[in-house]
Amino acid sequence: MTLRPFLSTLLPALLAVAASLAAAQNDAGPILVGQSGGFTGGQAAYAADVRNGIEAAFAGANAAGGVNGRTVKLVTADDGGTRDKVLANTRKLVESDNVVALIGYTSGAGTEITLPYIKEARVPILSPATGNMGIRAEHNPWLFHTRAGYRDEMAKIVGHATGLGLKPRVALAYLGDVGPANLKSMQDALVANQLSAAAVVSLDRNAADFTPQINQLMAGRPDLVIFISNAPPIVKIVTGMRERGYYGQFATSSFSGSRVVDELKQHARGLIMIQVLPQPHKNALAFHRDFHTDLKRLPDSAKANANYTVLEGYIAGRTLIEGLKKAGKDLTRDKLTAALSGMNELDFSGYRIRYARGNHEGSRFVDLGVVTADGNLKF
Repeated sequence: MTLRPFLSTLLPALLAVAASLAAAQNDAGPILVGQSGGFTGGQAAYAADVRNGIEAAFAGANAAGGVNGRTVKLVTADDGGTRDKVLANTRKLVESDNVVALIGYTSGAGTEITLPYIKEARVPILSPATGNMGIRAEHNPWLFHTRAGYRDEMAKIVGHATGLGLKPRVALAYLGDVGPANLKSMQDALVANQLSAAAVVSLDRNAADFTPQINQLMAGRPDLVIFISNAPPIVKIVTGMRERGYYGQFATSSFSGSRVVDELKQHARGLIMIQVLPQPHKNALAFHRDFHTDLKRLPDSAKANANYTVLEGYIAGRTLIEGLKKAGKDLTRDKLTAALSGMNELDFSGYRIRYARGNHEGSRFVDLGVVTADGNLKF
């Protein structure tokens, strides 16, 4: 057989094989990723923001052709901010929905009690949207963070408060349904600056009345009240204390979410907000331009506006996309976990994510902003 007839016979065969492989890849369907979030209850706005950020990152990847020829799809489950429901949702996402990874959980307490199951099921979980220290107590090879923990946040705010050699009276307010590690991070920061707490109050994230906590905080006569809480308890306590004549300062952990400013209205002025992400409204750098472009890909019904919480979800989604690319076409949970663990540093226009053997902290970036009279955050 001459070369030309041989090629004319071979080429259609090769094209048929390529088409067959492409069809097989498409038959694999979308890459499914699961999220349990408090889409109802006191964390609803926060959870929606995290979801929107993740969806924007996936929309950007899908618009560019997907990952290794497959689209990426987020499967969500509502846990209402109830930790036991987080575990139930996780089992369903892993065992029934067959997701390849989990992402963007909004309950630190729920994530904490779910980790033993995640380790047993050998499924990677990325970016719980919380600085919860209980989930950072020991290295979990299946857990990957993309933001700093409360240890770094509390060290930053207490160090700031004592930066001029002052000895302020500091009160602590924390979510009581979480293990002791978060409160310990607050107390450790005080001890490191030779301080002790003027008052310590435990909060129920879904409670309606915080009068006992307001009474206890007022009795402590603090100069500064530091919260590790979702937004509703913060709004009610700050408003209640201001109405009773408290003129000291308040500081929130990053878990408060950006919308706390709108909910506090005039009482937001002077609020110190701890942030663990770059500023979301910038548009000068490539990463920020991608962020704003991808947000516009979401439907109007998502009501997705750029803020810190949405950006946190977006960074989580972008990090997972890079891991999926590195894991290759024959995707498994084990391969994705190995790919993330061995991934080089990700640089999102200056915000860097780093993983190493035995260390999946990701980032330790922390910044402080103060809410101005017009509701903006000034750094």
